[in-house]
Amino acid sequence: MEVKAIVDAELGFSATSVSKANPLDDMTCYLYISKKRVVGLLLVKHLKRAYELISAYYDQSHDDNINDNDGSTHGNQHNTKMINAQKDSYSRSLTPSKAMMGVHQIWCHRSHRKGGIASKLCDAARSCLIFGMTIPLEYVAFSSPTLDGVKFAKKYLSTKKPLVYDMS
Repeated sequence: MEVKAIVDAELGFSATSVSKANPLDDMTCYLYISKKRVVGLLLVKHLKRAYELISAYYDQSHDDNINDNDGSTHGNQHNTKMINAQKDSYSRSLTPSKAMMGVHQIWCHRSHRKGGIASKLCDAARSCLIFGMTIPLEYVAFSSPTLDGVKFAKKYLSTKKPLVYDMS
């Protein structure tokens, strides 16, 4: 629980009162240890369904461009600013998809990022969470991912629309 408290503090998770005695009871924890130090943590749970992540960004700038006689285009600058502000906004689809594993929380120590630790932890969870099978990538979902989490999910799952659950 000490590692979880450190990770929560670094990720900005607040300690909220939960009705369950232990909110981690239905979770499986994977740790990545290097030189006797925990440098990675993954909390996963069994899932039955999740939803596709949808970007709220919609590029309407092509609709607002005005063609001049010389072939140049002038876009509406106000709309461009709105698009830039919205491109990091996400929601989820309303149609459920099958899921088997939910990534509740994933963390790597700053000095060990970009070293493949998160992928290795997810690979280990996919191969061990359900005895006798490796969970296919298309059945992995992420819980309310941060912007960095969305980038990781898209890269790890090789998709533009990763599955999500518990979007808050």
